[in-house]
Amino acid sequence: MVAALDAEVLIVGAGPAGAAAGLDLARAGVSVLMLDRPDGSPGKPCAGGVTIKALARFRVDIGPVVRESVSAIDMSHAGRWPDRFEAPRTVCLMTHRPELDRLHRDAAVAAGVQSATLHGLAQVAQSGDGVSVTGKDGRVFRARWLIAADGAHSPVRRLVLGQPEGVTAVAIEGLLDRALCGADWPGMQLDFADQPGGYGWLFPKGDHVNVGLYSRNVRRHGVSRERLLDYARRRLGSDQLTCVQGYPIPVNADQRRITAGRVLFAGDAAGMAEALLGEGIYGALLSGQMAAAALLPGGLSSVAKASSATEVASRYEMLISSWRREVRVIRQLARAFYRTLPGGYALLRLGLHRPLMQGFAAGLTLVESKRVWLSPGTAADKPPGYRQTSGERRG
Repeated sequence: MVAALDAEVLIVGAGPAGAAAGLDLARAGVSVLMLDRPDGSPGKPCAGGVTIKALARFRVDIGPVVRESVSAIDMSHAGRWPDRFEAPRTVCLMTHRPELDRLHRDAAVAAGVQSATLHGLAQVAQSGDGVSVTGKDGRVFRARWLIAADGAHSPVRRLVLGQPEGVTAVAIEGLLDRALCGADWPGMQLDFADQPGGYGWLFPKGDHVNVGLYSRNVRRHGVSRERLLDYARRRLGSDQLTCVQGYPIPVNADQRRITAGRVLFAGDAAGMAEALLGEGIYGALLSGQMAAAALLPGGLSSVAKASSATEVASRYEMLISSWRREVRVIRQLARAFYRTLPGGYALLRLGLHRPLMQGFAAGLTLVESKRVWLSPGTAADKPPGYRQTSGERRG
Protein backbone atom coordinates (compact mmCIF):
# COMPACT_ATOMS: atom_id res chain seq x y z
CA MET A 1 0.00 0.00 0.00
CA VAL A 2 1.43 3.35 -1.00
CA ALA A 3 1.85 5.55 2.08
CA ALA A 4 0.27 8.65 0.55
CA LEU A 5 -3.45 8.71 1.29
CA ASP A 6 -6.17 10.73 -0.38
CA ALA A 7 -8.14 10.64 2.88
CA GLU A 8 -8.45 8.64 6.05
CA VAL A 9 -11.85 7.32 4.90
CA LEU A 10 -13.18 6.76 1.39
CA ILE A 11 -16.95 6.60 0.91
CA VAL A 12 -18.34 5.20 -2.32
CA GLY A 13 -21.86 6.53 -2.83
CA ALA A 14 -23.41 9.84 -1.82
CA GLY A 15 -26.95 8.76 -0.96
CA PRO A 16 -28.39 8.80 2.58
CA ALA A 17 -25.95 6.20 3.96
CA GLY A 18 -22.83 7.71 2.41
CA ALA A 19 -23.72 11.31 3.22
CA ALA A 20 -24.68 10.38 6.80
CA ALA A 21 -21.36 8.62 7.37
CA GLY A 22 -19.38 11.43 5.79
CA LEU A 23 -21.16 14.11 7.78
CA ASP A 24 -20.46 12.43 11.13
CA LEU A 25 -16.83 11.70 10.28
CA ALA A 26 -16.12 15.18 8.97
CA ARG A 27 -17.68 16.82 12.01
CA ALA A 28 -15.36 14.65 14.15
CA GLY A 29 -12.35 16.01 12.28
CA VAL A 30 -11.70 13.01 10.05
CA SER A 31 -10.58 13.56 6.45
CA VAL A 32 -13.16 12.02 4.13
CA LEU A 33 -13.29 11.64 0.35
CA MET A 34 -16.73 10.77 -1.03
CA LEU A 35 -16.80 9.20 -4.49
CA ASP A 36 -19.99 9.41 -6.52
CA ARG A 37 -21.22 8.88 -10.05
CA PRO A 38 -20.71 11.55 -12.74
CA ASP A 39 -23.20 14.42 -12.91
CA GLY A 40 -26.17 13.54 -15.06
CA SER A 41 -26.25 9.87 -14.00
CA PRO A 42 -29.74 8.52 -13.24
CA GLY A 43 -30.80 9.26 -9.68
CA LYS A 44 -31.69 6.60 -7.12
CA PRO A 45 -35.38 5.75 -7.56
CA CYS A 46 -37.19 6.26 -4.27
CA ALA A 47 -40.72 7.23 -3.26
CA GLY A 48 -39.16 9.91 -1.03
CA GLY A 49 -41.32 9.46 2.06
CA VAL A 50 -39.36 10.30 5.22
CA THR A 51 -40.81 8.62 8.30
CA ILE A 52 -40.51 10.23 11.72
CA LYS A 53 -37.94 7.68 12.84
CA ALA A 54 -35.86 8.53 9.75
CA LEU A 55 -36.33 12.24 10.37
CA ALA A 56 -34.86 11.78 13.86
CA ARG A 57 -31.67 10.34 12.32
CA PHE A 58 -30.95 13.29 10.00
CA ARG A 59 -28.24 15.60 11.37
CA VAL A 60 -29.49 18.42 9.13
CA ASP A 61 -32.77 20.28 8.76
CA ILE A 62 -34.59 18.80 5.77
CA GLY A 63 -37.39 21.38 6.02
CA PRO A 64 -36.34 23.18 2.82
CA VAL A 65 -37.07 20.08 0.72
CA VAL A 66 -40.27 18.90 2.44
CA ARG A 67 -43.15 19.24 -0.03
CA GLU A 68 -46.04 17.93 2.07
CA SER A 69 -46.61 16.76 5.64
CA VAL A 70 -48.80 13.71 6.27
CA SER A 71 -50.74 12.85 9.43
CA ALA A 72 -53.20 10.37 7.87
CA ILE A 73 -52.79 7.48 5.42
CA ASP A 74 -55.62 6.21 3.23
CA MET A 75 -55.45 2.42 2.91
CA SER A 76 -57.43 -0.23 1.09
CA HIS A 77 -57.30 -3.83 -0.04
CA ALA A 78 -57.19 -3.57 -3.85
CA GLY A 79 -59.57 -0.61 -3.64
CA ARG A 80 -62.02 -2.36 -1.30
CA TRP A 81 -62.66 -1.60 2.35
CA PRO A 82 -61.04 1.85 2.22
CA ASP A 83 -60.11 3.33 5.56
CA ARG A 84 -58.31 6.43 6.77
CA PHE A 85 -55.59 5.72 9.32
CA GLU A 86 -55.17 8.94 11.28
CA ALA A 87 -52.39 9.80 13.72
CA PRO A 88 -52.10 12.31 16.56
CA ARG A 89 -49.41 14.18 14.60
CA THR A 90 -47.22 13.92 11.50
CA VAL A 91 -46.23 10.41 10.44
CA CYS A 92 -44.41 11.10 7.17
CA LEU A 93 -42.80 13.96 5.28
CA MET A 94 -42.96 13.96 1.49
CA THR A 95 -39.73 14.83 -0.31
CA HIS A 96 -38.48 14.49 -3.86
CA ARG A 97 -35.49 12.18 -3.55
CA PRO A 98 -33.06 14.12 -5.82
CA GLU A 99 -33.69 17.26 -3.76
CA LEU A 100 -33.27 15.40 -0.47
CA ASP A 101 -30.01 13.78 -1.56
CA ARG A 102 -28.62 17.08 -2.82
CA LEU A 103 -29.37 18.83 0.48
CA HIS A 104 -27.80 16.01 2.51
CA ARG A 105 -24.73 15.77 0.28
CA ASP A 106 -24.23 19.55 0.37
CA ALA A 107 -24.34 19.45 4.18
CA ALA A 108 -21.62 16.80 4.22
CA VAL A 109 -19.44 18.86 1.88
CA ALA A 110 -20.03 21.97 3.99
CA ALA A 111 -18.81 19.99 7.02
CA GLY A 112 -15.53 19.24 5.24
CA VAL A 113 -16.14 16.12 3.14
CA GLN A 114 -14.19 16.23 -0.11
CA SER A 115 -15.86 14.85 -3.22
CA ALA A 116 -14.69 13.34 -6.47
CA THR A 117 -16.26 11.60 -9.44
CA LEU A 118 -15.85 7.85 -9.82
CA HIS A 119 -16.11 6.82 -13.47
CA GLY A 120 -17.07 3.22 -12.87
CA LEU A 121 -15.27 0.80 -10.57
CA ALA A 122 -12.53 -1.52 -11.79
CA GLN A 123 -10.81 -2.75 -8.64
CA VAL A 124 -10.86 -2.66 -4.83
CA ALA A 125 -7.58 -3.74 -3.21
CA GLN A 126 -6.65 -4.07 0.46
CA SER A 127 -3.42 -4.31 2.37
CA GLY A 128 -2.64 -4.51 6.07
CA ASP A 129 -3.13 -0.81 6.67
CA GLY A 130 -5.28 0.53 3.89
CA VAL A 131 -7.59 0.12 0.93
CA SER A 132 -7.55 1.47 -2.63
CA VAL A 133 -10.30 1.99 -5.18
CA THR A 134 -9.46 2.09 -8.89
CA GLY A 135 -11.91 3.64 -11.34
CA LYS A 136 -12.41 2.42 -14.88
CA ASP A 137 -10.53 5.51 -16.04
CA GLY A 138 -7.45 4.28 -14.16
CA ARG A 139 -7.59 6.83 -11.36
CA VAL A 140 -6.73 5.40 -7.94
CA PHE A 141 -8.03 6.61 -4.56
CA ARG A 142 -6.43 5.48 -1.28
CA ALA A 143 -7.47 5.57 2.37
CA ARG A 144 -7.25 3.63 5.61
CA TRP A 145 -10.91 2.58 5.46
CA LEU A 146 -13.69 2.30 2.89
CA ILE A 147 -17.42 2.66 3.51
CA ALA A 148 -19.35 1.13 0.62
CA ALA A 149 -22.70 2.90 0.35
CA ASP A 150 -23.09 2.30 -3.37
CA GLY A 151 -26.60 0.93 -3.52
CA ALA A 152 -28.46 -2.29 -4.19
CA HIS A 153 -26.18 -3.24 -7.09
CA SER A 154 -23.04 -2.31 -5.06
CA PRO A 155 -20.03 -2.65 -7.39
CA VAL A 156 -17.81 -2.66 -4.29
CA ARG A 157 -19.61 -5.71 -2.89
CA ARG A 158 -19.40 -7.57 -6.21
CA LEU A 159 -15.65 -6.97 -6.42
CA VAL A 160 -14.93 -7.77 -2.76
CA LEU A 161 -17.47 -10.47 -1.89
CA GLY A 162 -19.23 -11.48 -5.09
CA GLN A 163 -22.91 -11.13 -5.93
CA PRO A 164 -25.08 -11.37 -2.77
CA GLU A 165 -27.95 -13.79 -2.49
CA GLY A 166 -31.08 -13.77 -0.38
CA VAL A 167 -34.43 -12.04 -0.24
CA THR A 168 -34.75 -8.92 -2.36
CA ALA A 169 -37.89 -6.84 -2.67
CA VAL A 170 -38.62 -4.81 -5.79
CA ALA A 171 -40.46 -1.62 -6.68
CA ILE A 172 -41.37 0.43 -9.73
CA GLU A 173 -42.41 4.08 -9.70
CA GLY A 174 -43.27 7.01 -11.92
CA LEU A 175 -44.28 10.66 -11.57
CA LEU A 176 -47.63 12.13 -12.59
CA ASP A 177 -47.95 15.87 -13.04
CA ARG A 178 -50.54 17.50 -10.77
CA ALA A 179 -52.40 18.95 -13.75
CA LEU A 180 -53.18 15.42 -14.93
CA CYS A 181 -54.64 14.23 -11.61
CA GLY A 182 -58.08 15.73 -12.04
CA ALA A 183 -60.01 17.60 -9.37
CA ASP A 184 -59.23 15.27 -6.47
CA TRP A 185 -55.71 15.67 -5.10
CA PRO A 186 -54.84 12.42 -3.27
CA GLY A 187 -53.43 12.12 0.17
CA MET A 188 -50.81 9.52 1.03
CA GLN A 189 -52.32 6.23 -0.04
CA LEU A 190 -51.37 2.54 0.32
CA ASP A 191 -53.43 -0.04 -1.58
CA PHE A 192 -52.48 -3.52 -0.41
CA ALA A 193 -52.81 -6.31 -3.00
CA ASP A 194 -53.00 -3.89 -5.94
CA GLN A 195 -49.61 -5.46 -6.59
CA PRO A 196 -49.43 -9.22 -5.88
CA GLY A 197 -47.33 -9.81 -2.78
CA GLY A 198 -47.21 -6.11 -2.01
CA TYR A 199 -49.05 -2.82 -2.48
CA GLY A 200 -49.52 0.25 -4.62
CA TRP A 201 -48.76 3.75 -3.36
CA LEU A 202 -49.61 7.37 -4.06
CA PHE A 203 -47.30 9.97 -2.50
CA PRO A 204 -48.38 13.58 -3.20
CA LYS A 205 -45.47 16.01 -3.71
CA GLY A 206 -47.01 19.43 -4.39
CA ASP A 207 -46.57 19.60 -8.16
CA HIS A 208 -46.71 15.84 -8.83
CA VAL A 209 -47.71 12.49 -7.38
CA ASN A 210 -45.17 9.72 -6.97
CA VAL A 211 -47.01 6.54 -8.08
CA GLY A 212 -45.53 3.13 -7.40
CA LEU A 213 -45.87 -0.58 -6.85
CA TYR A 214 -43.96 -2.66 -4.29
CA SER A 215 -43.48 -6.43 -4.01
CA ARG A 216 -41.79 -7.94 -0.98
CA ASN A 217 -40.21 -10.80 -2.97
CA VAL A 218 -39.11 -10.36 -6.58
CA ARG A 219 -38.79 -14.13 -7.10
CA ARG A 220 -42.46 -14.71 -6.32
CA HIS A 221 -44.08 -11.53 -7.58
CA GLY A 222 -42.37 -9.20 -10.04
CA VAL A 223 -43.55 -5.71 -10.93
CA SER A 224 -44.18 -4.35 -14.41
CA ARG A 225 -44.62 -1.06 -16.22
CA GLU A 226 -48.00 -2.22 -17.55
CA ARG A 227 -49.33 -2.93 -14.06
CA LEU A 228 -48.01 0.44 -12.84
CA LEU A 229 -49.76 2.31 -15.65
CA ASP A 230 -52.99 0.43 -14.95
CA TYR A 231 -52.74 1.35 -11.26
CA ALA A 232 -52.22 5.03 -12.14
CA ARG A 233 -55.24 5.01 -14.48
CA ARG A 234 -57.49 3.45 -11.85
CA ARG A 235 -56.39 5.65 -8.96
CA LEU A 236 -55.66 8.97 -10.66
CA GLY A 237 -57.39 8.82 -14.03
CA SER A 238 -54.20 9.13 -16.08
CA ASP A 239 -51.23 6.95 -17.04
CA GLN A 240 -49.04 9.78 -18.39
CA LEU A 241 -46.20 8.95 -16.05
CA THR A 242 -42.67 10.26 -16.44
CA CYS A 243 -39.39 9.01 -14.96
CA VAL A 244 -40.64 5.40 -14.72
CA GLN A 245 -37.98 3.27 -13.03
CA GLY A 246 -37.84 -0.13 -11.40
CA TYR A 247 -35.34 -1.02 -8.69
CA PRO A 248 -34.41 -3.81 -6.27
CA ILE A 249 -34.65 -3.25 -2.51
CA PRO A 250 -32.38 -5.59 -0.50
CA VAL A 251 -34.14 -6.54 2.75
CA ASN A 252 -31.74 -9.10 4.20
CA ALA A 253 -29.15 -7.27 6.30
CA ASP A 254 -29.31 -10.08 8.84
CA GLN A 255 -28.17 -12.57 6.19
CA ARG A 256 -25.42 -10.50 4.57
CA ARG A 257 -21.84 -9.88 5.50
CA ILE A 258 -21.59 -6.19 6.30
CA THR A 259 -17.79 -6.04 6.59
CA ALA A 260 -14.87 -7.35 4.57
CA GLY A 261 -11.44 -6.44 5.91
CA ARG A 262 -11.21 -2.65 5.81
CA VAL A 263 -14.52 -2.30 3.97
CA LEU A 264 -17.79 -1.55 5.80
CA PHE A 265 -21.06 -1.86 3.87
CA ALA A 266 -24.00 0.47 4.56
CA GLY A 267 -27.47 1.22 3.22
CA ASP A 268 -28.76 -0.90 0.33
CA ALA A 269 -25.26 -2.30 -0.19
CA ALA A 270 -25.77 -3.98 3.20
CA GLY A 271 -29.46 -4.88 2.72
CA MET A 272 -30.65 -2.44 5.40
CA ALA A 273 -34.19 -1.78 4.08
CA GLU A 274 -37.22 -3.36 5.75
CA ALA A 275 -39.54 -5.77 3.98
CA LEU A 276 -43.05 -4.74 5.06
CA LEU A 277 -43.20 -1.45 3.16
CA GLY A 278 -39.73 -1.37 1.62
CA GLU A 279 -38.59 1.66 3.59
CA GLY A 280 -34.87 2.19 3.10
CA ILE A 281 -33.98 5.72 4.22
CA TYR A 282 -34.00 4.93 7.95
CA GLY A 283 -31.77 1.87 7.60
CA ALA A 284 -29.45 3.79 5.29
CA LEU A 285 -29.01 6.71 7.70
CA LEU A 286 -28.60 4.44 10.71
CA SER A 287 -26.05 2.14 9.08
CA GLY A 288 -24.04 5.05 7.68
CA GLN A 289 -23.90 6.68 11.10
CA MET A 290 -22.99 3.42 12.82
CA ALA A 291 -20.23 2.74 10.27
CA ALA A 292 -18.83 6.18 11.12
CA ALA A 293 -19.16 5.47 14.84
CA ALA A 294 -17.27 2.19 14.43
CA LEU A 295 -14.34 4.17 13.03
CA LEU A 296 -14.41 6.61 15.96
CA PRO A 297 -13.77 4.53 19.10
CA GLY A 298 -14.46 6.57 22.20
CA GLY A 299 -15.53 9.52 20.09
CA LEU A 300 -11.92 10.36 19.21
CA SER A 301 -11.35 13.02 16.59
CA SER A 302 -8.85 10.77 14.81
CA VAL A 303 -10.07 7.79 12.84
CA ALA A 304 -9.23 4.33 14.20
CA LYS A 305 -5.60 4.19 13.01
CA ALA A 306 -4.48 1.71 15.63
CA SER A 307 -7.56 -0.49 15.41
CA SER A 308 -7.43 -3.69 13.42
CA ALA A 309 -10.00 -4.47 10.77
CA THR A 310 -11.40 -7.13 13.09
CA GLU A 311 -11.89 -4.61 15.91
CA VAL A 312 -13.65 -2.10 13.66
CA ALA A 313 -15.84 -4.83 12.14
CA SER A 314 -16.84 -6.03 15.61
CA ARG A 315 -17.76 -2.50 16.69
CA TYR A 316 -19.87 -1.93 13.57
CA GLU A 317 -21.66 -5.25 13.89
CA MET A 318 -22.42 -4.55 17.55
CA LEU A 319 -23.71 -1.03 16.86
CA ILE A 320 -26.03 -2.16 14.07
CA SER A 321 -27.03 -5.50 15.61
CA SER A 322 -30.47 -4.51 16.89
CA TRP A 323 -31.51 -3.16 13.49
CA ARG A 324 -30.28 -6.29 11.72
CA ARG A 325 -32.41 -8.35 14.10
CA GLU A 326 -35.37 -6.11 13.38
CA VAL A 327 -34.86 -6.52 9.63
CA ARG A 328 -35.22 -10.27 10.15
CA VAL A 329 -38.34 -9.91 12.30
CA ILE A 330 -39.99 -7.48 9.88
CA ARG A 331 -39.28 -9.83 6.97
CA GLN A 332 -41.12 -12.58 8.86
CA LEU A 333 -44.01 -10.21 9.62
CA ALA A 334 -44.15 -9.13 5.97
CA ARG A 335 -44.32 -12.73 4.80
CA ALA A 336 -47.21 -13.45 7.15
CA PHE A 337 -49.03 -10.19 6.35
CA TYR A 338 -48.98 -10.46 2.57
CA ARG A 339 -49.69 -14.20 2.49
CA THR A 340 -52.79 -13.78 4.64
CA LEU A 341 -54.34 -10.83 2.77
CA PRO A 342 -57.07 -9.73 3.08
CA GLY A 343 -56.90 -11.06 6.64
CA GLY A 344 -53.76 -9.06 7.42
CA TYR A 345 -55.43 -5.87 6.26
CA ALA A 346 -58.54 -6.65 8.33
CA LEU A 347 -56.31 -7.00 11.40
CA LEU A 348 -54.80 -3.58 10.68
CA ARG A 349 -58.22 -1.98 10.36
CA LEU A 350 -59.89 -3.62 13.32
CA GLY A 351 -57.10 -4.23 15.80
CA LEU A 352 -53.89 -2.32 15.12
CA HIS A 353 -55.12 0.90 13.52
CA ARG A 354 -54.59 3.23 16.47
CA PRO A 355 -51.39 1.78 18.01
CA LEU A 356 -49.76 1.46 14.57
CA MET A 357 -50.28 5.15 13.78
CA GLN A 358 -49.23 6.19 17.28
CA GLY A 359 -46.01 4.27 16.79
CA PHE A 360 -45.37 5.91 13.42
CA ALA A 361 -46.01 9.37 14.88
CA ALA A 362 -43.70 8.67 17.84
CA GLY A 363 -40.84 7.61 15.56
CA LEU A 364 -40.88 3.96 16.62
CA THR A 365 -39.79 0.98 14.61
CA LEU A 366 -42.27 -1.85 14.18
CA VAL A 367 -40.61 -3.98 16.84
CA GLU A 368 -40.62 -1.05 19.25
CA SER A 369 -44.29 -0.53 18.43
CA LYS A 370 -45.13 -3.88 19.98
CA ARG A 371 -45.20 -2.01 23.26
CA VAL A 372 -47.88 0.21 21.80
CA TRP A 373 -49.89 -2.77 20.59
CA LEU A 374 -49.84 -4.20 24.10
CA SER A 375 -50.44 -0.86 25.84
CA PRO A 376 -52.32 1.48 23.47
CA GLY A 377 -51.81 5.15 24.15
CA THR A 378 -48.36 4.88 25.72
CA ALA A 379 -46.29 5.96 22.71
CA ALA A 380 -47.97 9.17 21.63
CA ASP A 381 -46.15 11.21 24.26
CA LYS A 382 -42.72 9.66 23.64
CA PRO A 383 -40.10 11.54 21.63
CA PRO A 384 -38.99 10.09 18.28
CA GLY A 385 -36.53 7.23 18.71
CA TYR A 386 -37.01 6.93 22.48
CA ARG A 387 -36.39 3.16 22.38
CA GLN A 388 -33.12 3.27 20.43
CA THR A 389 -30.13 1.58 22.00
CA SER A 390 -27.32 3.62 23.48
CA GLY A 391 -25.08 2.81 20.54
CA GLU A 392 -27.72 3.86 18.02
CA ARG A 393 -28.32 7.17 19.78
CA ARG A 394 -24.72 8.19 19.09
CA GLY A 395 -24.46 11.78 17.88
